[in-house]
Amino acid sequence: MIRLGMLFPKHLNLNGDFGNLEVLARQLEWRGHDAEIVELTKPSDFAASLHFVLVGHGSEAAWVDIEDEFLALAPQLRRLIADGVPVLAVSTGFARSIGAGIVSVAAPTPLPERVSRFSIVKDGDIDLLGYVNVDTDIPEFYRSDSFIGTALHGPLLSKNQVLLEQILIDTASKAGVELNPIQDAKKADQLADLIAEVWKLESELANE
Repeated sequence: MIRLGMLFPKHLNLNGDFGNLEVLARQLEWRGHDAEIVELTKPSDFAASLHFVLVGHGSEAAWVDIEDEFLALAPQLRRLIADGVPVLAVSTGFARSIGAGIVSVAAPTPLPERVSRFSIVKDGDIDLLGYVNVDTDIPEFYRSDSFIGTALHGPLLSKNQVLLEQILIDTASKAGVELNPIQDAKKADQLADLIAEVWKLESELANE
């Protein structure tokens, strides 16, 4: 069983970031792998193996509610990253991960005004598409070892197939299995066509 964890799903799903986990779970199922999504709110939730973790985006009010509990989970998140488990942190989840010392990035500072726009950013040679909605200067995309931090919503993994494939491979590897291809070729083609349509529309908006 491949276990996908989400921190505080009742608080950190403001922009639909849970969709990243749903994409991963569905992709794994299409490839013949069993996957489950588990809630992570306390240190004991990390006792069983985890193969991917999402830190989603939440409002300031939501973070006030969970701030102490989140800081208590920072050692577990650092351990997972050191062990090579993929961790994706989105927007305020990324900013709070920086503040908790989970990842070493310059502390974000407030922007004069909120930035809300479609954006295309580089991850090496790969273009990534998403929607930015931030009020601090966090990097739009950052990668260090198995940690990925981003300001991109979308959900990110629903429209960036190369990144998704990389994370699927790494997630399956941590679970001790080799990632299978999608078993239904027609479904794979339909998905590729849909992603291409999204890219066509949203990349035009990003380039305006």
